[in-house]
Amino acid sequence: MLRTASEHRSIPLDDYELFLSALKQVRAQLVTIKHELEDELRNRDPLTGAGNHIAMLTALSERQALAPRPTCLAMMDLDHFREVNDTYGHTLGDEFLVQYAEFVMSHLRPHDEFFRFGGEKFLYCAADADLEQGRAVAEQLRKGLSDREFFVEGYLPLTVTASFGLALLDPSVPVEQSIERADQALHAAKAAGRDRIANWQAPN
Repeated sequence: MLRTASEHRSIPLDDYELFLSALKQVRAQLVTIKHELEDELRNRDPLTGAGNHIAMLTALSERQALAPRPTCLAMMDLDHFREVNDTYGHTLGDEFLVQYAEFVMSHLRPHDEFFRFGGEKFLYCAADADLEQGRAVAEQLRKGLSDREFFVEGYLPLTVTASFGLALLDPSVPVEQSIERADQALHAAKAAGRDRIANWQAPN
């Protein structure tokens, strides 16, 4: 069409209509991409790139609807991370969290999901996994993290450990209650000495 116009020849009506139709399709695709990007940004923690609370509750509600397929939740918390912030400052602490999140996301299975719960606490969702399978994933992360050195420019390499609390996503209770169970298990792991994994235990 540009060549035809530059030669001062008239553009056939059919070609013009095809052009308009293609232009409308491109605009529709751009609008769709824009909305998808906006949704993705709304559902991501801006510091670490992990899913945020909105994404977490949405994803777990969807998983819960797939019952009876099991899903294991693991609440993860870096051990003694407050000492990192107190010693090196929050800027370095933030950089450390970014590297930590990148490490975890690179070691989860492709169909698992990872969310920042708050501060240095994260939650991952091991899809189609019972407690034993979820524990195997958690153990790989725990061991890999304790063996890894994190590098931040201007500082010595840092190492850190993490504690894990596991609970199944229970289809018979609200999602928030299953998350709370994983958090209770995490507290049990911390109380038992940190750098370990604990399963949620129903009260007697």
